[in-house]
Amino acid sequence: MFFRFSLLFFLILLKPSFSDENSNPVLLVVGTRPEAIKMLPLYLELKAQDIPTVLCSTGQHGDLLRDIFDIFKVKPDIDLNVMKPQQNLFYLTEIILKKMQESLEIYHPSLVVVQGDTTTAMTAALAAFYAQIPVAHIEAGLRTGCMSSPFPEEMNRRVISLLSTLHFAPTTLSQQNLLNEGIDPSKIFCTGNTVVDALYLIKSKIENCSLNPSPEIFEKIDEQKRKNSNIILLTAHRRESLDEGLAHILKAVKQVLEKNPNVFIIYPIHPNPKIKKIVDEIQLNALPNILITQPLPYNDLIYVLNAADGIATDSGGIHEEGVSLGKPVIVLRNETDRPEGLQDDRSRLVGTHEENVLSGFQWLLQRKCFQTSLEPSPYGDGKACQRITQEIKFFLTETKRLK
Repeated sequence: MFFRFSLLFFLILLKPSFSDENSNPVLLVVGTRPEAIKMLPLYLELKAQDIPTVLCSTGQHGDLLRDIFDIFKVKPDIDLNVMKPQQNLFYLTEIILKKMQESLEIYHPSLVVVQGDTTTAMTAALAAFYAQIPVAHIEAGLRTGCMSSPFPEEMNRRVISLLSTLHFAPTTLSQQNLLNEGIDPSKIFCTGNTVVDALYLIKSKIENCSLNPSPEIFEKIDEQKRKNSNIILLTAHRRESLDEGLAHILKAVKQVLEKNPNVFIIYPIHPNPKIKKIVDEIQLNALPNILITQPLPYNDLIYVLNAADGIATDSGGIHEEGVSLGKPVIVLRNETDRPEGLQDDRSRLVGTHEENVLSGFQWLLQRKCFQTSLEPSPYGDGKACQRITQEIKFFLTETKRLK
């Protein structure tokens, strides 16, 4: 009881004041690095449009979030700081739900905005529903059709759709998924994906030297380009692949590296100790033409993405970013919730079986020889946050008028 009172008192002290005393702020909730990347451009746009806005970080990803806050020069108004060693879905759901209740009681937001399909997003949406506060869902309508893949994200996003009042679909296909599930068409808005907004923003900052990659990454890329290496960015970490899929993927990667000394792979490894164990067992780090690093700061990641000749990933966000930069991408998953990139052979879904991954790398290395597509990204044009902000502004105005 004392802890809950202390936390409420602390939140009251931190509560920002707004110019309009009658305004209930829009509350944006992030918890993971991908959420922060996709939500902070929206946070900045809402603030630029003078919409009272509060940013809440659950801290689900802890240190990985600080890098993104620093790059966007943003500090959360609320930090729930939930991360702990060996955390699991049961713990995260319980602690985020409890702490979100306390934040909602302090701020009384007019709208809670969540992004994507994480445990943070699902639990924050559920807390808002319990408090009878409307929910806006960024990146709504993505589906694989398989509840166990991605796990638990497919379940999370479906639950959020049931709880949301505003659905911001990134593509016409995701919009159609929502219509097929009976969502009110007047509540669905096709806006593009905010990840493209973030990508273009950071890419432009790197190009005009207002944001620089780390010296280590710059020098490694420069060295490999002077050698005319085929540079591949690899990311592989999905929870559903940890039993066997990841081992198959990395065994295929090892074969590619052994047979192609002119291929150089950069692999930012996820902090999950299970992944490091698999990497060590396969002895991937013994090969000279791979760089295994800690998770890259976002500016380094975008620099590598832009410099790479191809991408091999099981990350939905990096799939979108790679395609949006015109890079050939192989998707290391059995299902994808972003099939738009598969059109026109921009990317290929190769799964996790060793032979299929090897075939995918063969396509990737051959695809490098062709000019990349100059057509617009199927995932957006970099103006999603402007469209979402206008719809939120209209919603808030109408809500206030009808009271």
